[in-house]
Amino acid sequence: MFVSSPELCEEMKRIITILVLLFSTFSFAEKEIHDINFSDVPIIEFIRFVSKISEANFIFDHRELGFNVTLSSGKSMSSDEVVQALVQMLRMHGFAVSEEGNYFVVHRYSDDEIKNGVHLKERPKLDMDKLVAGDIPSMPGSDLEFATYKLRYHQGDDIEGALKKIASDMGGRRDKPAKLIEAIQTIQWVKPTNSFFFTGDQKTIISLDKLIRTLDIPRRQVFIEVLVLETDAKKTTEFGLQWIGGGKFKDKIAFGAGSFPTRGNGFAQVAQDANAGGGISGLDQIPLGRGFDLGIIGDIILHKGKTFLTLGSLVSALEADGESTIVLNQKIITQDNKNSKIFVGDNIPFTGSVVQTIGSSQQTTANIEYRDVGVSLSITPMLGEDDVITLDIDQEITEAVDDLMTSTTAVEGIRTTKTNMSTLAHVPDDHFLVLSGMARNAKSYQKAGIPCLGGLPVLGAAFSKTKRMNEKRNVLIFVRPHIINSFEDYARVTGRQEDLSKIPENILQSDQALN
Repeated sequence: MFVSSPELCEEMKRIITILVLLFSTFSFAEKEIHDINFSDVPIIEFIRFVSKISEANFIFDHRELGFNVTLSSGKSMSSDEVVQALVQMLRMHGFAVSEEGNYFVVHRYSDDEIKNGVHLKERPKLDMDKLVAGDIPSMPGSDLEFATYKLRYHQGDDIEGALKKIASDMGGRRDKPAKLIEAIQTIQWVKPTNSFFFTGDQKTIISLDKLIRTLDIPRRQVFIEVLVLETDAKKTTEFGLQWIGGGKFKDKIAFGAGSFPTRGNGFAQVAQDANAGGGISGLDQIPLGRGFDLGIIGDIILHKGKTFLTLGSLVSALEADGESTIVLNQKIITQDNKNSKIFVGDNIPFTGSVVQTIGSSQQTTANIEYRDVGVSLSITPMLGEDDVITLDIDQEITEAVDDLMTSTTAVEGIRTTKTNMSTLAHVPDDHFLVLSGMARNAKSYQKAGIPCLGGLPVLGAAFSKTKRMNEKRNVLIFVRPHIINSFEDYARVTGRQEDLSKIPENILQSDQALN
């Protein structure tokens, strides 16, 4: 029999109240929040931390997880949100997380899965090629979102440094955007995919996305032709630059102008022969050549009284006379304000140090070092207004004096001669820049004689001739930049370079017939 009394009812109410408070405490404990600030920590340590606070079990191969991560949140996060952040970090590094029973299994995506944006189990598909701010869903009931931005034109370390500098400058303002600064501080550059990963509320993420887009813009490109010559110092004055222009109007008036001498110049004669009845016509009147065929009338090289529209025609002439040495002949495409380096030469080994151990088992250890010996050219183009290009040029030529023999018992040094030049110059688009004055002393040894007899000891001197020559050589550098304004210009330059090999030989002969 059940008997009810006022005292028993009050006791039951007290017990129920205690149970409600107890379960409420358990419910609150399940939603424990955390302040996360990790800077460049190993991902394995971060997984262990997440496993501890979320009581989740992770299975992974520690040999694959060899990268570090950074997570800095501007507001407290629940355990579920921390797990979501870990999952997104792994996905950005090319790893998937699948739930199998009571475990989260971490495995690497295949190349096709990364391209197609394979998603986590029971989550919407994520297209890796179209990631924009806000595409990654946030945890339910939270204002915190995770976002990524795929950089298109620049490396992430350059953009990240600029963003952190912007955040530092904005932090000193009285009306500073606190949420935007906090979102910038959470940016992490994922190097394998060249992407940014960051957190914040939806409005802040949109603002940060716009800021990143203003920095991630394409640079203009420059096509640069380089020709480095080494010639006798006495013949340096045979090189120069000239210009010419001319035309006619309604077959009634002909005109021509230029900086050519009045005599002894074939191209000047062509300009003087222009008249109202017949102007300049035919390829045989224009000295073209193989390679570097981007010249226009208005920028012409002079050598030994001959005129050349292109560096290619000059190269052909130099190969024919054999009096000058072509040291470097390169074509490169580089970005605005981006350094490009060219090296042509040898990597020479030499004995840098020798270590000997004294004892019952004596050992000798030789340290073999290597040094680059040859021609090194560094060019940085900077585009300005009116298609004027500022060229930062650094040229160095090194040459080994003697033949080297590596030794394991003695230190064998290396002797080299070095010639360098550094300059900053403004050059109009599609014009030549000529640099000279780097003189070097070249020594040569020649011996000629009667076969067999000339090589005899002592007596061979009577049947041979020895000649030692000391020659002063001068280095000349020809540089010609051409701005690539569009993909059409790029295709045009590529097409011209492909057509260079199709120029017939008779055009080269017209260069000599002209003079």
